[in-house]
Amino acid sequence: MKKKIEIGDMFTIPLYLPDYQEWTDLEDLRDYKSYTFREDDPYAFGRLIDVDMGNCKLVEVFRYVGKIPPNPQVLIDSGRMFRPIWIVHVFERSRWRFLFDNPQYDKWADSDYENISFLLHTDLWKCGKSIPITMQQREEYAKSGVLPAIIHGGVSIERDIRAWLTQQGMELNYGQTVEARRTEYPQPRDIDKKLKETIAPFRWLSERNRYSLYLEAGRLNQDCFDRNGLSGNGYDWEKAARAFIETKRPAENARFSFDCEADTFSMQSIKKKPLKEFALAFHQFVMDTKAFEELLRML
Repeated sequence: MKKKIEIGDMFTIPLYLPDYQEWTDLEDLRDYKSYTFREDDPYAFGRLIDVDMGNCKLVEVFRYVGKIPPNPQVLIDSGRMFRPIWIVHVFERSRWRFLFDNPQYDKWADSDYENISFLLHTDLWKCGKSIPITMQQREEYAKSGVLPAIIHGGVSIERDIRAWLTQQGMELNYGQTVEARRTEYPQPRDIDKKLKETIAPFRWLSERNRYSLYLEAGRLNQDCFDRNGLSGNGYDWEKAARAFIETKRPAENARFSFDCEADTFSMQSIKKKPLKEFALAFHQFVMDTKAFEELLRML
């Protein structure tokens, strides 16, 4: 694959890669550079029209869906599936791959560039320029059919294409196929690996809109609890964590919730950053047994 896709280049859009299913919640972290796509699968196809708006890419998706054609004319002749869209982060991990180059491509003649426009918050994007408009003009453009400039990811576009194909009567058996291939796909990159290693024996779990910090009772500083007349169970760890927040990080007091049991300390947040910062600070603190015992004496 080329290192950099260029204006006019055409590319494949795979239709059988994982969507946001239960077992693949971090689909955007999978790297497909070494993945072998199946030649007999049907694909959708697109063409890069422009690059703008913070390196986002303006693309058009062709109506042709099927096996990879021998030449680009098959795609061009099929027309567009829907109006051009803005995408981001689809080529970096080779989820979508370069297919044909097109050095003679003219976006004005070949993609009707002059008539592609989008509504920004206070501007109209047209021909690569942001043109200031009034709110009344914005409403008029919206009524005329100009769409907001929404930035899409690869997964959402693949989902939209499959929905379009279903409307056209083309059945892909997507769910069954992806489930059958689940062991073939690359594993998501663990972006929390370093954090997990740093805060051990605490455990970290990332879920969608929920982040958790765990510790099994008895795994850490049990002698500190014993010397201070405490059992060191999950509830004692919760008391220690709350005391640490109140004395060391009072501004974060309302950001966390606890769900502790006798055998487990459990702490949650809907936002990752505050809990991550707490986990690192609390781990460093409890590893200093002298400071930790001073905290326990306050309980």
